[in-house]
Amino acid sequence: MQEVEKEVSDGRVLKLIRSYLEQEVLDGIKKWKPERGTPQGAVISPMLANLYLHPVDEEMERAGEVMIRYADDVVILCRNEQPAQKALRKLRKELAQRGLRLHPNKTRVVDARQKGGFDFLGYHFERGRKWPRKSSEKKLRERVRPLTRRTNGHSLEQTIVTLNPILRG
Repeated sequence: MQEVEKEVSDGRVLKLIRSYLEQEVLDGIKKWKPERGTPQGAVISPMLANLYLHPVDEEMERAGEVMIRYADDVVILCRNEQPAQKALRKLRKELAQRGLRLHPNKTRVVDARQKGGFDFLGYHFERGRKWPRKSSEKKLRERVRPLTRRTNGHSLEQTIVTLNPILRG
């Protein structure tokens, strides 16, 4: 909340954000109250992550690192492994100062020019190219399929109007 208060002064907004952070989480039939952080999947989580991690962005930029971040997902672009390892150490240090740590199974140094690549925000990056992840494609098909059945009772024009926002994102 201290980071939010640096950017937001409206007491009503601060009260609303505090209530999001203090709300109970329903997991199946069990209720619990998080002691720290934001509830996974809460609508406000990306905004709070951006506010909380913005100083990390600034520090990494001052260090000359090229970092791409969306909420708590991060990619750091480097020319080869040595600067990548240095950037990773720097990121770990900056996050530790804020009481955070990198996910051990999701954090790795990858040469995106080689086979294997990496996934980021619904895309797979490999050998200088990118394409949607299989799971992202499957989710899109599952969403579009019921809207495009011949017997859905809608005209072609109405179907296009419905599909366009989904396909454009």
